[in-house]
Order: sequence, then C-alpha cells, then structure tokens
Amino acid sequence: MGTWEVMDVPPNTRLVDSKIVLCLKLDADGIPIRHKARLVTRGFTQREGVDFEETFAPVAPLSVIRVLLSLAVERDWEVHQLDITMAYLNSTLKHEIYMKPPEGAKVPKGKAYRVIKGLYGLKQGKGNDFVIVIIYVDDTLIISPKLETVKRIKEEIGKKWKMEEGGDVSHFLGIKISRDREVKTMDLRQTSYIKQLLDEHLDKCRRKSSVPLQNVPAPETAASTAKRKEYLRIVGKLLWLSNGTHPDISQAVGVLAHYITQPSKEHYNAVQKVLQYLDGTQDVHLRYSGDKEQDILMAHSDANWASDSTAQRRSSSGSAVFVHGNLVAWKSVLQRCTALSVVEAEFMVATEAAREVLFFRHLFKAIGIDVGTPTIFSDNTGTIQVSKDPAQHWKLKHIDTKYHFIRDNVQDGKVKIKYIGTEDNLADIFTKPVARYSGSAVSRFPAEGDS
Repeated sequence: MGTWEVMDVPPNTRLVDSKIVLCLKLDADGIPIRHKARLVTRGFTQREGVDFEETFAPVAPLSVIRVLLSLAVERDWEVHQLDITMAYLNSTLKHEIYMKPPEGAKVPKGKAYRVIKGLYGLKQGKGNDFVIVIIYVDDTLIISPKLETVKRIKEEIGKKWKMEEGGDVSHFLGIKISRDREVKTMDLRQTSYIKQLLDEHLDKCRRKSSVPLQNVPAPETAASTAKRKEYLRIVGKLLWLSNGTHPDISQAVGVLAHYITQPSKEHYNAVQKVLQYLDGTQDVHLRYSGDKEQDILMAHSDANWASDSTAQRRSSSGSAVFVHGNLVAWKSVLQRCTALSVVEAEFMVATEAAREVLFFRHLFKAIGIDVGTPTIFSDNTGTIQVSKDPAQHWKLKHIDTKYHFIRDNVQDGKVKIKYIGTEDNLADIFTKPVARYSGSAVSRFPAEGDS
C-alpha cells in the first residue's frame, strides 16, 4: 500500500506513537465476519500546527440517510452498498510525520516509520478522502432510480479505489436493513447491537421496564469511579442507539447525558432502567413504507414547559420530522434559555422544527423533488397565533431574535403551521417519559417484531 517506509529519524524530530489493534468484525446480526489487525497511530500524541492542521471531515448525518431511504422505498429506487477498502490509506499526507514502530516490530535502532498516507488514527487522516453519494467514512450507499446508473458509478469508484461489493443494501453502520420491494417496506433495526449492549452492561437481576425513565433522579450518593466510567460508556452507546433506530429512548438518554460529568448512584440506577426497557423492546425497530397519501414533508413539535428540575427551570423541546409518513429525524433537547410561558416554549421548539424541515426542503430541491410547503404541527394554539400574526410580536419581543425565524417563514409561505391534538402529536414522547405499552404515540412509528 506504500503507507509508510522505514527511514532514519531526522534530528530534533518528535515521533508519534503507534500500536497494533486487533478486532473481530461483526455483521448486522452480530455474526463474526473476519478477524482484523491494524497498525494505527495514537493521534492524541500529534501536535496541532506541526503534525496536522485540518481535522474536520464531513460524513452524512443519519437523518439524511433515513430521508433518502424513505424516498427510495416510496419511489422504488435502487439502494446498493459498498465498502471502500482501507479508505484512510488512499490519501496522501501534507505534513511529514515520523512514527514509532509498534511493539514487537523489528526496526533498526535510530530508524522509524515515515508515514506517507493517511494511516488510521491520524488527526487529519479522514479529511483527505471523500466518496460520492452517501458516505460515512468508508461505508457508502448508492441510491438511484436506475440500476444501470448504480453499476456505472460502482465501476468508476472501482477504477480509483479497491472496494468490497455489497449489492442490494442489507446493513449500514451496524444497522440491519431489510427490504420488501413487493409490499414497499423497509425495516431498520439494531437488535444485535442491543443484545451486545445488554450482555455487557445490564444488571441481570433487574426486571424489564415498560418505560425507559420515569423521573429525573435526585443525586444523593456519588457513584464510585468504576461506576462513573461505566456510566459514560453506557450513555455513549445509548446515544448511538437513540440516534439510529430507537427514538423511543431519546428523551431518557438526553436527560441522563446531562450528568456525565458527575453521575450519582441514582443516575447509574436510572441508566440501568433504560437497559431494562431495552431488554423488553429488543424487536422494536423503524419501519418505512411507501405511502403516497401522506405529505412528502412535515414535522410535529412539542415542549414540556419548565421541565428541568434544576434552578434554571428550562423547558424540554421535542420535534419529529416525517417523509411520506416515515419518521426520519427527531430531537429531544433542553432549551438554551428559560421560557416564561408555555407559549414561549412551544414557539421556540416550532422554530427549531422549521429550521429542520427547511433544510430537508433544500435537500429535496437539490435532487429535483418539489415538496410544496411543508407543514409544522403544534398542539399549542397560542404558538400558532403568534407565528401567523405579526401584531402579536410585542408579546414575545424579549425572546432571542433567532426564534422569530418561524414567523418570517410562515409569512413568506415557506412553511405552514397547523394545530394537532396532543394525543396525535408524535413529538410528545421527546419531551416527557411515555410508557411503551400504554397505546401512546411511541407505539405508532416503530414496528414491533417481524410482522
């Protein structure tokens, strides 16, 4: 590959550390595929401005991936996957970097590896390589209405980089993707990821739970160092799951993530409750279907006023974006400023929902799809009134100017805002704990089991 060469170390040269990493690659079902061994640099030993400059490299957001998958289902587009083999190693470095040989390597004294290409672990390694269509580091999806177009793009990529042909999509980023083109459905699930998570972290003596979190626990007893480290690991893994295919735990995980710097014993017990919930909902997954009756693009927004139990009493925001009725993006966050009323809290989250749908509107426009005017649904009539009526501006003039974004876009006809009953507002589960089996909104957008 010509990634490095053994060279004499120039005077006054600082060497970057290295190590050999062994791992077992699993497929989306958790079945071992192959053993892998990689020589990696320990990028944290690099010095900014000396060994690297740029570290940012774009990857496709999960929400964009889900949007395109939803469109592919509804419009019966081809969806193929491929893996660019050793993608990092295809890029040539701009800086001269010398690396210590890994332990066990037989390299003459006074010599080291001069790194020529983007070795795994380098700060700038990922920024020198980019592939067309949908890319997440070295995993790629190619989506097109025509199979011939997909084949042609694969051929062009194969001329430049070595790749592993994947054919019709079956997994991506650890997410198992099952498609039935005859009935126009696609299921996205992370069952094997959940099983591995539970095997590693669930206290087996605990019972299954019908809710991921009931109340934010009041910290009383500081967690031990070992428990704090495990808390961080669990929350990090739960964040990936909640952003992937389990929106039903987003509210709980978002709350618990606020305490990663100083978790208490009570917080550790709370994160175990999320695992208990997952233990009983392992088969819950996202199901996308082709539904022309639904609006192409719409969003639900909701807020839980002053839900924060701290002295700041900030409100929780929840939003859900749908493409052809399929949930493609969701958020559960604590608002950055304290709202003085329910209307203010709802007004601010409606603005965030407007920003999200307008982003997707631009995305659709780029691929030649006219979505018309997207609709934002809110269960607060006061928010709808102040979003439509400029005369109501004085009531909210103290709010940060960015939150008036929705009023401008409603008046310009770029988005619409309409009323929806609380019982039908699917953003409700992103603002407060909701029981999985209560028949509430949470059961409407994930599919359960293999039906």
